[in-house]
Amino acid sequence: MLLMKEMNFVDYRTEIAKTRAMILPVGAFEVWGPHLPVGADTLVAEEIANRISEKIGWVVGPSVPVGYSESLFAPEGGTVTVRPESLRNYLYDIVDSLAETGVNRFCFVGPHLGNVSVITEIATHLRRTRNVKCCLIDWWRIIQPICRGILKYDGRPAHAHAAEAGTSTFMYLRPDLVKGERLKDVGLVANEYPDIPQFIPFVETYPEAHVGDPTPASAEKGEQIVGKTVDRVVEFLKQWH
Repeated sequence: MLLMKEMNFVDYRTEIAKTRAMILPVGAFEVWGPHLPVGADTLVAEEIANRISEKIGWVVGPSVPVGYSESLFAPEGGTVTVRPESLRNYLYDIVDSLAETGVNRFCFVGPHLGNVSVITEIATHLRRTRNVKCCLIDWWRIIQPICRGILKYDGRPAHAHAAEAGTSTFMYLRPDLVKGERLKDVGLVANEYPDIPQFIPFVETYPEAHVGDPTPASAEKGEQIVGKTVDRVVEFLKQWH
C-alpha cells in the first residue's frame, strides 16, 4: 500500500504524477455497542483504503478521524463529534491543498452516514469549480447488496448499527478489538412511522448503543463481505477517468 504519511516528498510527487488520484479515509468516533470500538468507522475507512491502495496503487492520503456524530452522542462518554461546518472547512482545506499538488481525483472512503452530506457538498463544489472528480465509497451502504446470501438476516436486522454486518466486518478486519462475550440480540424497536424522521437521540432508543442481533456474525462472513466489496470498488476505479 502507499501511505502518504509514510512517504517522503520526492516519492510522493512521483506516485501522484502516475495517477493524479488519492484515497481519503473519513471516519467518526461514536458509540458502537459494548462489543465494538468507538473508532469503528475510522478504523474501517483506513483498513478499506489500505486494501484498495494495495490493489490499484493509489496513494492513501491523511485520515479524518472524527466526524459529525451528534445523533449518537452519549452523555456518559464514548462519542466525539464536530459541527458539520467544522468538518466541512477542515476536509475542504485538506482536499484543496492536495489538489494544488496535482491530485484531480479523490476517492473518499466514508463509512459514517453523518458525514455523507458534507462530502457531497465538497465533491459537488470541486467538480463545478475546479473540474476535480470525486467518488464516495459509503461502506455500510455499498455492502448491503453484496451481503445477500452471506448473512443470516436481510435488511435492517443485519445492517443496523453494530449488528451482524458490522460485527462480521470487525471480526475479520480487527478481531483483536471485538468483545465477543458481549454479543447480544437487543432487537428492533417498533416504529409505526419510519418514513417520518423524528430526530430522537440514538441512545434514548437503544441504551446499549447497538441495534438488532450481532450474534450470527463471523470472521468468515466479514472476509467475504470485504473481499467482494473491495473487488467491486477496484473494478470501478480502474475504469474511472
